Amino acid sequence: GAPLGYLHVLWQGDEPAGKIPARRLRRAARLHRRLGPTGKEAHALKRLREAANSNDLDTVQQLLEDGIDPCAADDKGRTALHFASCNGNDHIVQLLLDHGADPNQRDGLGNTPLHLAACTNHVPVITTLLRGGARVDALDRAGRTPLHLAKSKLNILQEGFSHSLEAVRLEVKQIIQMLREYLDRLGRHEQKEQLDDLCSRLQMTSTKEQVDEVTDLLASFTSLSLQMQ
Repeated sequence: GAPLGYLHVLWQGDEPAGKIPARRLRRAARLHRRLGPTGKEAHALKRLREAANSNDLDTVQQLLEDGIDPCAADDKGRTALHFASCNGNDHIVQLLLDHGADPNQRDGLGNTPLHLAACTNHVPVITTLLRGGARVDALDRAGRTPLHLAKSKLNILQEGFSHSLEAVRLEVKQIIQMLREYLDRLGRHEQKEQLDDLCSRLQMTSTKEQVDEVTDLLASFTSLSLQMQ
């Protein structure tokens, strides 16, 4: 197209007509083809991270279906999964994991997506990352394990301000799911069975008092588990 025509004009004056300009043109065309997709790909990789950061699920899905690498990081080592985990967008986190995102990839500061999700209190994302193969020891550096997070969340729930029955039940269920994944990864299967029992009890609740009772039992379980660490 136009770039090759422009090169031809530049070379016409100082080279005789014949094979040399043609070879140069072919070489320039190959270089143009090779560099073109690289620029487009870099733009697409940036768009993927930006879409994850702005909770744009549709764009993330389209870019992943186009084959964009979910593990590509920016100059600070942050991937799309880091952004989605920090923002607490469970749907985007799951989508990225389904397309091969690495849940243990560290950014420039050494943070994994799981560490960011724990620091920003996103319980469902922690559960999804644990199911996706995130290493639990990545949390040790922050001293912010799922057990610590569960204890903080349950303390707030036990204060009981402005929470509807369904909201409390959902949050308790999410905490149980997170702890089940976490304790299972630690090999603490007996405690996981205790959580299964609590989950069954929660499903049978129909009043605020019954949900509060399960919440109190879960808080006691969490405190005991922390003492065992």
